Amino acid sequence: MSDSDPEGPSLLVVEDDSELSTSLLLYLESEGYEVTLAETGETALQEATRLPGYDLIVLDAKLPDLSGFEVLRQSRDDGVRTPVLMLTGLGDHEHKMRGFQVGADDYLTKPFETEEFVARIDVLLRREAEATDETGTFRVGGLHINLEEDEVARDGEPVDLTDLEYKLLAYLLRRRGRTATREQILRDVWDLPTEVETRTIDRHVNALRDVMDGEGEDAWPIQSVYGIGYKLEGAERTTESEQEAA
Repeated sequence: MSDSDPEGPSLLVVEDDSELSTSLLLYLESEGYEVTLAETGETALQEATRLPGYDLIVLDAKLPDLSGFEVLRQSRDDGVRTPVLMLTGLGDHEHKMRGFQVGADDYLTKPFETEEFVARIDVLLRREAEATDETGTFRVGGLHINLEEDEVARDGEPVDLTDLEYKLLAYLLRRRGRTATREQILRDVWDLPTEVETRTIDRHVNALRDVMDGEGEDAWPIQSVYGIGYKLEGAERTTESEQEAA
C-alpha cells in the first residue's frame, strides 16, 4: 500500500500490550492505514459498534475485562459485519475453533512477522470487497450461476431454487474457498440472531447438494467444516458466452 494514499482503510486495533499496540500503530500508519487503538474489551465493543464502522478489526483474544471472544460475539449479535483478524498468543486448536465460531475471519498467533500480519489484513480487505461487489458467471457442481442476473441453470435448463437456497449458494460462491460459519450464514443470509437453531442451514445445504454433482461427502462442492460451518470448493469463473453455450 502506498504512503501517498491519503485515505487508506480504517483499522481498529484492540491490544492491551501498549508496547505492541504502539509498534503496530506506527507500522500500519507507515503502510497507509488509518488506525484507532483500544486497550480494553469495553472500549473495543464501543468502537466496533459505532458508526461509521471500520474496514477491519484486529482483535486480541486476551483483554483485561471482556475477552476478545466476548467482544466479537456481542459485536456480531449487534450486526457488525466488519472483517475480524484475531491476534493472540492462544494458538491451540480449541481457541482457534472458538474464534471462528463467534465470527472471526482469520486467526494469527503471536509472535508473528509484521509482513505476514499486513498480508493477512490485505487479504481480508480484498476478500470483503470481492464478496460484496462480485458479479459474473461461474460453474460449480454441474451448475452454471449468473450472479448479475440471479440465474442458475443446469444443462441449459433453469434450476428451481427457493430464494433462501439461492441466497445461500450466492453467498458461499462469493466466499468460495473460505469457511462460512453457521453464525455468519445466519447473520448474512438469514438476517437472524446467531443463537437461532442452525439445523435449517443444514437442510438448505443438503437441498443445494441434491441439485449439484458429487456422490458422497468428499465429492460435494459444498464441504462441511466440522464444528464450524461450510465452504464451497471447485468453482470456476466462466464467460457469458461459455455460460450460454452450456
